Parts: sequence; C-alpha cells; structure tokens
Amino acid sequence: MNEVNKNDYYVLNWFDKAKEDYFKLDGEQIIFVDKALNRIKIMGMEAGQQLYGKLHNCRKLKNRKKGLRIVFKEGDSSKNIDIIDIIVIGKRKDDEVYLEAEKRLNDKI
Repeated sequence: MNEVNKNDYYVLNWFDKAKEDYFKLDGEQIIFVDKALNRIKIMGMEAGQQLYGKLHNCRKLKNRKKGLRIVFKEGDSSKNIDIIDIIVIGKRKDDEVYLEAEKRLNDKI
C-alpha cells in the first residue's frame, strides 16, 4: 500500500448538499470553483480566510466579482491522510451561504 505524506494533496470530502451546489453552477462559476478547489487540495487549511463566530473552525475562499463563496473545514484525518470537508458553495447574498454552512454543520452532528 502506498503511504501518503505531507507533501501530497489534501483529500476533499464533500457534504452531499455541497455536491448539489456544485452541479447547479454555470460554466464560469465552475471554472472559479475548480481553481479554488485545486488551491484547497494543495494548501489545505492555509487556503482562504478564517471565518468567525459559529464558523470559527471554517475558512472561505471567495470570488468577489461573481459573489461566490466556498466554505470548508478540516475533516477527520486518519491514516496519514489529510481531509478537507467542503461544506457549501454559494453566493454570499444576505449571508445566506454562511447561514447554510451553519445549518449543514449542525445537521451533521
């Protein structure tokens, strides 16, 4: 079995609804999201900006022009595999994306 080391990419674990978010995006949005996800795979929890309040253990990557946000957190890592959970992908509109992230995290508990 191959051993994974710290120099390898992070593994992305998608919340089911985050997958649905992704498939609702248009072509231009998908280009941004794919680039952002690649950045998360490479940088892990060093990518993006720290969130606060109830989402203090999460980070976000954003595209101001498109109004998109990707909210993610460190997942349950085991067997030397670093996992990042993709919680939600959406527009910031009235903090909707952050409220949805809180809801999804609470539902997972």
